[in-house]
Amino acid sequence: MIKKLFIIFNIFLLFNIPAEAADNNKALKFLKSEILGADAQTNMEKSLRAIKKTKKVLSIVEENGEKAVEIKITKKLKGHKDDWNNTGGRSQRWELDTKNEDYIKHGIPIYAKYTFKLDDESKAEGSILQTVGTDKKGVPLLPSTQIAYWSEEDDDKRIVLSYHLVNKVAYPCNEDNSFFEKTTYYFTLGYQKQFKNFNTIAFKYIPSRDKNGEYIMWLNDEKIIEIYGPNVAVGEGTKFKFGLYRWLNKKSKKPTSLTIKEFSYSENCEEVLDSSKCNYNTDEKRLKKKEKGKSFAWVPFKKKNTNNIKKNVKYCKIFEKNLSAEGLKIYSLGKF
Repeated sequence: MIKKLFIIFNIFLLFNIPAEAADNNKALKFLKSEILGADAQTNMEKSLRAIKKTKKVLSIVEENGEKAVEIKITKKLKGHKDDWNNTGGRSQRWELDTKNEDYIKHGIPIYAKYTFKLDDESKAEGSILQTVGTDKKGVPLLPSTQIAYWSEEDDDKRIVLSYHLVNKVAYPCNEDNSFFEKTTYYFTLGYQKQFKNFNTIAFKYIPSRDKNGEYIMWLNDEKIIEIYGPNVAVGEGTKFKFGLYRWLNKKSKKPTSLTIKEFSYSENCEEVLDSSKCNYNTDEKRLKKKEKGKSFAWVPFKKKNTNNIKKNVKYCKIFEKNLSAEGLKIYSLGKF
C-alpha cells in the first residue's frame, strides 16, 4: 500500500553514516571487484546499518554461465538496532553507501546503470536502490529517489520509482531517524513477476533546486520517464544507497533476495551508458521542452502529498525549503 511506503521513507535512517567493515567475505570482494563499476567501485562502502553477518546474506551465484551476487535476507537476521527499534516499523538492510566525502554536489549530472532481479516471498516492502540528499559534509538528510518494491494489494506486487520532492525534514530528539513533508510521484516500472528475471535500468539524474533539474530513465533500453524541473530543496548534494532494504510486517515470514549483475554510476556518461543515451536531450526540440519544464511518462504514475511529521513529538533539527506548490507538469504518453 502507498501508506506503507511512508514508513520506508522513515526507514531511511538518514543519520546513517557509512563505515567500511573489516569484512573478508569472498562474495563481498567479488561484488566490489566484478559487479560494481566506475565510481561505484571506488566510492562505496558497506553501510554502518547493514546486517553484520555478511556471510549469511551475500553469495556468488551463476546463471547461464554468468556470475552474479545474491543478497538474501530472512526474518531470522536481526537488523541494526536503529532499524529494529524504529518507531515507524521494524526493518532490515544490507546496503553499500557512497562515502560521505564522495557525495555529488547538486547541479552535476549523474549517470547510472543497474542490472538486477528480485524475488520477494516475504510480502515485505522496501527498496533496492536509493539516492539521498546530503548536507555539505555528505551526511544523508532526506530521500530523493527510490527504486522500491511494494503492493497496492496482496496480488498487486510492483516495482516502482518513487520520486520525492521534499520540503521539510525533521529529526526527533529521542530517535536516530527522520520524518518528512513531501510530494511523491510513484511511477510503475512493472510487476514483480517481470523482475524475477534480469532487467536493466539506466538513468540520468541532475538533482537541482533550479529549473535545470532532470531525470531520464530507460528500462531495458526503452525510455519510460523524462522529468524536468526543480527536484530538491533541502541539502547540498546527493549520494547512493545500493542493496536490499526490507520493511517488515506481520505477514513477512519468508525471504527476499536481490541478485545483481551490474551497478555503475559516474559523472562521466561514457563510463556507464551507451552513446545514444549520452547524446539524448541535446537537440534543440528537447532543450525547449526542458526549458519549459514539460515532463513525460510512458508508464503509469500517481502523485501523493504526505506529511508524517507529528505535532506531539519534540524535534531537535528541522530543515525546510519549499519547492513549487504546483509540483511537476507530467504528460502521460503511450498505452498502459
